[in-house]
Amino acid sequence: VQATLDAILARRAKLIQPRWRQKILHLLSLEMYRRGVKTADKALLLTAASFVTSAGFTPYFDRIENIDRFKNTRAWKYDRDAYYAAPREIYRWPSTATKPDKPPAEMKVLAVSASPRKDANTEVIMLEAMRAATDLGASAEMLRIQKLKIGYCVGCRKCKQPGYQKLCSIDDDMTDIYARIQDCDAMIIGFPVYTGRESAQLSVFFDRLDCFRRFDAHEDRVTATRLLKPGRRGMIIGTWGYQNVTTYDHVVEKMATLMNGHRIEPVEALSASGFSGMLQGFDDDGKAMIRHYPEELAKAYAAGRALVAGCET
Repeated sequence: VQATLDAILARRAKLIQPRWRQKILHLLSLEMYRRGVKTADKALLLTAASFVTSAGFTPYFDRIENIDRFKNTRAWKYDRDAYYAAPREIYRWPSTATKPDKPPAEMKVLAVSASPRKDANTEVIMLEAMRAATDLGASAEMLRIQKLKIGYCVGCRKCKQPGYQKLCSIDDDMTDIYARIQDCDAMIIGFPVYTGRESAQLSVFFDRLDCFRRFDAHEDRVTATRLLKPGRRGMIIGTWGYQNVTTYDHVVEKMATLMNGHRIEPVEALSASGFSGMLQGFDDDGKAMIRHYPEELAKAYAAGRALVAGCET
């Protein structure tokens, strides 16, 4: 058990290992008490550690627990047959979409792609959700951050100064995007996970939305002024390479929290996995692998209908 704990901690920087050790051992003691056992085995330790770590740690648990299984899951990185046989999945989170105030035909959907790869798996899933919305009469357009001139937030904080008239001091393509956001009824944000978090493009995009939040209009000096009024609906679409559709749930939750903070209520979320391997999520023709899974794309279509209609009609 000690060797397993050391192996888990070795995947983290020495600076934070004491905190991780304390958390894991605390949960291990609680789990031992719950089960009525006085000694812990390797499996019990891994169970306790799973409550401390994110699902992104799953590959390392596989490596510790069953090296043969771990090797088998990596075969798709060098074997073509294993690559095509590997699972790809879309998980549709439980919907909270109610019937909107407007009929679908009067709704405008703004889709923001934070993928650096055009027409790859993230965008194919987004386009399927958009297709569902337009089939019901809504209008929909996609903006690709990768192709736009969007600079970093420079931290000038002018947008927080009382009486500041502009949205942002930076003059770039975000000026037009601000107007499109204010004009839309529903928003779809799609992004890939490459390094354990949202893409760099999406991180910059959300930083630049901070100018919608002001501090100068309430007498209580506590309540923030949000220039975006309530009423918009949102969808989050996250994709990643690892073959576990829950691996980066915490990233999807984080993006939903940011969206909600700007009064765009996330009512739909899709997680999609299995887009790594020897061809990096593409087939031999350079097309997105998710195209080979129409039954999975059907989930994106259903979510897109619910986004603008509130129910799967």
